[in-house]
Amino acid sequence: MRHFLSNLPLELGEEELPPRKLLARVLGGAEEDFEEARLERRSLDARHKGNIRFLATLSFRSRRDFGAPDLPPGCRLEAMAEPPSFEVAALPRPPQVVIVGTGPAGTFCALRLLDYGIEPLLVERGPSLGERVSKLGALWTRGVLDPEANAQFGEGGAGTFSDGKLTTRIGHPATRYVIDAFVRFGAHPRIATLAKPHVGTDVIRRCAVRMRKEVEARGGRYRWNARLVDLVLGPEGLVRGARLQGGEEVPCDALVLAPGHSARDTFEMLHARGVAMRPKPFAMGVRVEHPQDLVDRSQYGPSRGHPSLPPADYQLTCNFGPSRAAYSFCMCPGGLVIQCASEEGGVVVNGMSNAARDSGFANSGLVAKVNVADFGGEQVLAGMHFQRRWEQAAFRAAGERYGAPAMSVPDFLKGRATGRLPPSSFRPFAVSADLRTCLPGFVEAQLREALPLFDRRLHGFASAEALLLAIESRTSSPVQLLRGEDGQSLSHPGLYPCGEGAGFAGGITSAAVDGIRVAEWIARKAGAPVFHPFEKAVRASESAAEY
Repeated sequence: MRHFLSNLPLELGEEELPPRKLLARVLGGAEEDFEEARLERRSLDARHKGNIRFLATLSFRSRRDFGAPDLPPGCRLEAMAEPPSFEVAALPRPPQVVIVGTGPAGTFCALRLLDYGIEPLLVERGPSLGERVSKLGALWTRGVLDPEANAQFGEGGAGTFSDGKLTTRIGHPATRYVIDAFVRFGAHPRIATLAKPHVGTDVIRRCAVRMRKEVEARGGRYRWNARLVDLVLGPEGLVRGARLQGGEEVPCDALVLAPGHSARDTFEMLHARGVAMRPKPFAMGVRVEHPQDLVDRSQYGPSRGHPSLPPADYQLTCNFGPSRAAYSFCMCPGGLVIQCASEEGGVVVNGMSNAARDSGFANSGLVAKVNVADFGGEQVLAGMHFQRRWEQAAFRAAGERYGAPAMSVPDFLKGRATGRLPPSSFRPFAVSADLRTCLPGFVEAQLREALPLFDRRLHGFASAEALLLAIESRTSSPVQLLRGEDGQSLSHPGLYPCGEGAGFAGGITSAAVDGIRVAEWIARKAGAPVFHPFEKAVRASESAAEY
């Protein structure tokens, strides 16, 4: 039995002290009384600008009886059982599995299937990472788009070119499997203890390649530049295989569909095939960018610049009623704003950062809720068409090039485009434009109302140093593919919708966890016993979302 000391307050500079020293100071006794002492979790408490501190959870074993120690306010000491092992036995007759998509959902589905001795084939419409990076370089330096190799498509999925945050609120036991895997494949071990774990796009790319090599070493296979164009169906809609571009048919017992939220041609094919799905609300808006120092000054006050403090982040929300809200989304301290288009004639922006978060800029999505009733039609894919329409408007506002229309926050609030733009990290280039031409009116109105309120909470948020770039439209999938309690499509048995594109996740970690859950369903159908530790939070994470 391990003991856990949670919510232990630490002054800035104390967070690096050895766990044994901290435990002896709080609980008394000698450092030698605490065996296997380790840091389990650490979070930054910046609620009080004049008293910024860390909160830590430490675990240990000890033969001592601590009775009822005098603990700091909010601090708790309790005994807890060890976390479960994730080891399972290989199946004697593993099924044939094809996984469409190599993002977090597809990759972690493959890793978990391999634990059961199931050797999947992973099919990816884009290229492997080396070629993908080259194609993105052409987009970010010369504005040349490849619709099959971009920030959305290719090895690692959209998460490979993101901030690399592993923060999640889904509360599923498999999150530990995910975090441990990232550490094993090259992420810094500290992410296992941070309340807001961050890998960084530079590191997460290395992790993606190492994961692929691990899958291949254990018997999995990959097919690059192989786009799914149809399902191979048997009686009563039973999925028996995948048809790839060029006409090749790949047979399988289970087809895992993890294409990401931007695979619009795949959604169209599935809709034409009658796969059960429904429209899903999402959010839309802009990227807002500030100098990182502005955010640090506001969030840290007199503690700004302390070597223990990371680049500051923020989370802002403004509710306008039961179905309307504006909020910050996927905040990237020390990050970059990048062009993420995946369709010709459309502009999409997003944020990413390296592990060091040292760009000197901070950016975040600044978005408003888009409800199904806003789509302008009752078709299942109406939300997808809504996204595309406004991405094309942003392309026109950028001069029909793959830059991004941009406007300072003061100009946006005054409704006039002066042409004056503050410095920006955006790649490949920003174009001065009136953002009213490329935002839905109700989105623009909510952002306009929210910005002054956010400025009161984070001083300088609406200043002349703040830049808006359009359009942030791929916050989540515009559809959800319906599946039953066994993970299979309600209309097409043998088809396993998975991850963010299928509408069951909202970021790297929750997508990875959903891939693990799908692997568990497939293994169970093939005869594996129920893996009870993952059963505990299944229903709680069915509509998982992050940020």
